[in-house]
Amino acid sequence: MPAGETIVVIGSGRLAHDVVRELVAQSAQSRVVVVNLSTAASVPVAAGATARTINPALPSCGREFADLLLDLKPTSLVVLAFSQSPVTPSQPWLSDAALADVVVFGLEKMRDQGLRPPSLLFLSSTAVYGVAVSSPLVFDERSSLPRETVFNSAAARWAEGLRAVERRLVSWAVPAGARVGVLRTASVLGGPMDSPLAQLLAATVPVRVLGYDPPCQVIHYDDLVSAIALAVGQGCGEVLNLVGRSVAPLSRLLAMAGVFAPPLPGPLADHLAPTAMDGAQLRWRTIADGRRATALLGFRPQYSLEDCLRAPK
Repeated sequence: MPAGETIVVIGSGRLAHDVVRELVAQSAQSRVVVVNLSTAASVPVAAGATARTINPALPSCGREFADLLLDLKPTSLVVLAFSQSPVTPSQPWLSDAALADVVVFGLEKMRDQGLRPPSLLFLSSTAVYGVAVSSPLVFDERSSLPRETVFNSAAARWAEGLRAVERRLVSWAVPAGARVGVLRTASVLGGPMDSPLAQLLAATVPVRVLGYDPPCQVIHYDDLVSAIALAVGQGCGEVLNLVGRSVAPLSRLLAMAGVFAPPLPGPLADHLAPTAMDGAQLRWRTIADGRRATALLGFRPQYSLEDCLRAPK
């Protein structure tokens, strides 16, 4: 990471602070500011960084964020506050759209003042690929994203919301001449974040669909933190998949986690499935190719599936 940069990290939980801690360790000569989208009066901050808090519930949120960007004049803007699963936060597709509007509003104000827009990096999910019923076997960053017009589940609506966010920010950044990177992460386990698979493992009545055993991908929270810090430090301007070391059938994942999930007939499983994992995800796969992140960033996940499942939250 070049010295003298100003990096603004937008977060709504511990992830932002853990990433900031990594960034400060990489380069003590860079200025790192974490912006908490929170109603909390005070928040922790990593040594060597500063923190600001903006209440996303206030109508003035966009103006406060724009004023902050005009004051800090960041060289990099890292957005880690988009939703973590179809249920975190409630109706995540609405909060994601609102946050994207706030980010674009702040960037537009910088451009209106004649300031060079910062490079943009934001966290998304491999859920944007949808599910593969037949082909492709593995999604890579060049795979076309589906465009649903009918939302038949919260999980489908969440994925479509993230696709809309990606289109919104990329379509702003490219004409503006700003470098933009998108990090699509698999389900996160082993830390303080939520994810679709974490919701399934914690469900009161976890279920499987009789006759189906889709392969599953996860990434450990600490590996995700390291990957984001690498992407920021190397000025990532690409779409990259961030995935863990291995792929396991859903039945094995559940068994390793000590979760009993009986295989049920499709209609019954669809009815009982947790909100974060609809029937499509319980039948078919969303497996993403993570080799590009290894080639461009040197990212190599350190934690196995077993580590992800036994790590304390």
